[in-house]
Amino acid sequence: MKVQNLVLWLGFLCMSLNVAMPAQAAWTAQSKEAVNKFLKNHPSLEGRDFSVQWSEPRANLPACDKPPRVSLQSRDRAWGKIFLALNCEEGRSWVRPVSVYVAVKGRYLVTNQALRKGQALSVADLQWAEGDLTKMGDTLLEDPEQVKNMELSRSLQAGTPLRLNDLKPIAVIKSGDQVRVTLLGKGFAIDTSGQAMSEAALGSSVKVRISDGKIVQGAAVSQGAVEVLID
Repeated sequence: MKVQNLVLWLGFLCMSLNVAMPAQAAWTAQSKEAVNKFLKNHPSLEGRDFSVQWSEPRANLPACDKPPRVSLQSRDRAWGKIFLALNCEEGRSWVRPVSVYVAVKGRYLVTNQALRKGQALSVADLQWAEGDLTKMGDTLLEDPEQVKNMELSRSLQAGTPLRLNDLKPIAVIKSGDQVRVTLLGKGFAIDTSGQAMSEAALGSSVKVRISDGKIVQGAAVSQGAVEVLID
């Protein structure tokens, strides 16, 4: 006999004999209210439009003299499938593990045209899209300010969601570039020239072989310019 048919047969048998089938564990209104309050106050959901899908608990959730305390297990962000602990601390104390799925709806940035690798980005290259952020991963761009002084690390087709790992700081110095080098010490500054030995974004470190053959390390301060601090 198939399992499904066996379950149906047992159900009919219990009904005919007036025997109660064991009830499935269920959420109480008190526990749901506690979880909803916890989620509404969670920093990762502040100002977010979210909904909760309730999974059946493994065991019955007893009543509590006061709403149970809710804690999030092992995650900083209360999105997607999350595992919670309900802790009744008033009256007869108990602790129950539960899980829920939190879907978050919101806006994110996508490209409005095909963009090439190495292209400097501007807000004009982007447009807003809306969807379930829970299914989109952790690195979506939700603030157009994040593209300032950034270029693409890979080519993207129009309509592609933009992610943090698609961006890198714009290089103001390329490997092999001839650059202006300013050697800065206590009470003096010496200008010279050199050749960059690597690529560098604004403010990042770069090694330069200066005109006398020595290799120095400094910071890229503008397009084609490096400052080196001398102790």
